[in-house]
Amino acid sequence: MRKLPGLRGGRLCLAALVGALVMAVTAVLALLATLAVLAPGTAAWTVPLSSSVLGQHWQYRVSGPVLLRLASHPLAAPLIDGRRIHTPHGRWRLTARPGEGLSATCAPCEFSVAALGPAPLVLAHVELRLHADGADHYSGSVQLGSAPHRLVLTWRGHVERSGSLQLDATLAPSAIQDAVKVFGATLPERDAVQVDGTLALRLSARLPGGPWRVQPQLEGFTVRGLGTERLLDLRLPPACRDGRRLDVPTATGWLPRAVIAAEDQRFFEHPGYDLVALTDTLQHNQQAGAVLGGASTLTQQLAKRLFTGDDRSAARKLRELLYAVEMERTLGKPRILQLYLALAPWGQGVCGTERAVRVHLGLRDAAAVGPVGAAWLASLLPQPDALLSAEQQSGQVDAERVARVLRAMRPMSPERRAAALAALPSWSPPAVGPREQAAPTQRPIATP
Repeated sequence: MRKLPGLRGGRLCLAALVGALVMAVTAVLALLATLAVLAPGTAAWTVPLSSSVLGQHWQYRVSGPVLLRLASHPLAAPLIDGRRIHTPHGRWRLTARPGEGLSATCAPCEFSVAALGPAPLVLAHVELRLHADGADHYSGSVQLGSAPHRLVLTWRGHVERSGSLQLDATLAPSAIQDAVKVFGATLPERDAVQVDGTLALRLSARLPGGPWRVQPQLEGFTVRGLGTERLLDLRLPPACRDGRRLDVPTATGWLPRAVIAAEDQRFFEHPGYDLVALTDTLQHNQQAGAVLGGASTLTQQLAKRLFTGDDRSAARKLRELLYAVEMERTLGKPRILQLYLALAPWGQGVCGTERAVRVHLGLRDAAAVGPVGAAWLASLLPQPDALLSAEQQSGQVDAERVARVLRAMRPMSPERRAAALAALPSWSPPAVGPREQAAPTQRPIATP
């Protein structure tokens, strides 16, 4: 009687199947973890896998729906339970028991979230759960952090006939202090800051590459312990003094109105952050795969100038938010606007409104700037050096950019606005000679 194909070959096939299944489960869990930190799916919903089994290296791609079905099947549980897998996000410990679904724990874990900059988001502890509720219907949870400070999102998803995965997740009202502890483990202020209020969240997404929407809700958000009240008596650094005065200039005239119109039109309405603008910008950045804009308010920009610096990371954005919320309470809008105008950068070595009008407009007093000149100066704020260089090379002002600021300036009568817009095409800043040089102030002016 002829012997069936060798047992060794059968073992290789079984080992390969086990390896593929384990890596598939890992990929699913990593995907759900990425969704938990607001990163969308890839453009094509397949997962690249590679593994080495009994000396053989395997590389392949698995479709998302097939992977979910394999990972949640009861027969897979004995093959998965107790495994430890290395992934780009960290080392995961897998647990799977029939009837209880899958769970995976990673400590620590890190995720790249393009919308928040190149620095990875590092979380001390992540626990994921996946359970099959029926044909192509799934549910589970994502726990970020560990007791006593943790956030738990619950989620449900189903695979549509097209093969897309519709995912909906919810974070019940949770202490914002817990969120700071979870996402701010590396913050210098982590032990000193005291945060009150609650955070709730709804997230919906369609994978792969479909639209996604996040709806955060903050209630009673206040911050204490950062010491921003000392800014009431802040003495300006030498680089930001105008040579005639040491105090902070008053926020009067056309220039403050132009700055608010250009940088933060809801300045007098928001509590230091604009939640709608932040959410929209985060979604836009993530879909673009890069940081295209930050939706920072004037208060947040001041916090960056004074305390946090401008590195592109989630930790910096969190610090900036905490300082902004406390400054709104300790300083108030008028003082915040004063400080912003006194410290705003208008190009290399040009700090604050008084120096900006001297260097760029040839005037001795910011209060003497008219509506068009104020709108032009404010329009430079996103990137003054680049915009100034472009205008010098072209020999003309970007009238449309300035007009956008003029149209948004408040208060301004319709007649005055119409006159300013009519004068804009023939307006240009006067020749002011070589720029004054001063040490650049790229690093934070204050310290935590």
